[in-house]
Amino acid sequence: MHRRFPLFQSHLDLAHHYWERLLQKGGWTIDATCGNGKDTLKLAEFLTGKPGGIIAIDVQQAALEKTMELLRIHLSQEESDRIHPFCQSHATFPLLAKEHPIQLIVYNLGYLPGSDKQLTTMTSSTLESVRNGLDLIGSGGAVCITCYPGHEEGRREEQELLRELTSLDAAAWNICYHTFPNRTLAASLFFIQRMGAV
Repeated sequence: MHRRFPLFQSHLDLAHHYWERLLQKGGWTIDATCGNGKDTLKLAEFLTGKPGGIIAIDVQQAALEKTMELLRIHLSQEESDRIHPFCQSHATFPLLAKEHPIQLIVYNLGYLPGSDKQLTTMTSSTLESVRNGLDLIGSGGAVCITCYPGHEEGRREEQELLRELTSLDAAAWNICYHTFPNRTLAASLFFIQRMGAV
């Protein structure tokens, strides 16, 4: 009997496949750009019944409030209590992130859907965040980044991330860069995994 390969309709399908595999045994995760909370919710679902917690970060208070409201609707009180929101830039991480081994950090770059498109993640703070995030990742853990090159700053972020990540030590990191070349200005996905057992 053949195992059915999952169908990836978008970058999100692919990202979720990575997250689910990585969190099979649980672990602490960081949603570094929680936005409206959909990624945070998906991470919480993958952690259901497993040990761990989620640090949810967004620079916009309105985004954090939307995230926590979404989680209250879909999660039990016990599951919601494992989510720790922080209203701050993703350039640095809260102290809580250094108190637990971090299994996964996710970024969904760009602007908050349904809000001011001029308020976007910025290349300089994103690069600083990813550098700091890589230092938190333990053996087998990973950083997953969705880029949106359809706007100017998103294109700059993708280009600079590609330049930065290409320089990482191949003996320490595995890096996948997924694009959809037949879709104009489609989102792209970086998956950066530290070598070692999960």
